[in-house]
Amino acid sequence: MNTTIERLIEIEQERDQTQRDPKFQEWMKKLNVSRMHVDRKGLIQAKDIMNQYDYSKHTYRINIS
Repeated sequence: MNTTIERLIEIEQERDQTQRDPKFQEWMKKLNVSRMHVDRKGLIQAKDIMNQYDYSKHTYRINIS
């Protein structure tokens, strides 16, 4: 199953639109669904940036006094 980037963007937009719908929000309240949602996008981006850093170029200096 191949999903294009465009379709993934559409899915994300549909999800966002659904979550903003007052009827959906009321339905969630009635079902007592947890409101604890964490957007992991920032964490994933930070991890990707950290993985791109080349530690082999870094030198460590130890000062022994």
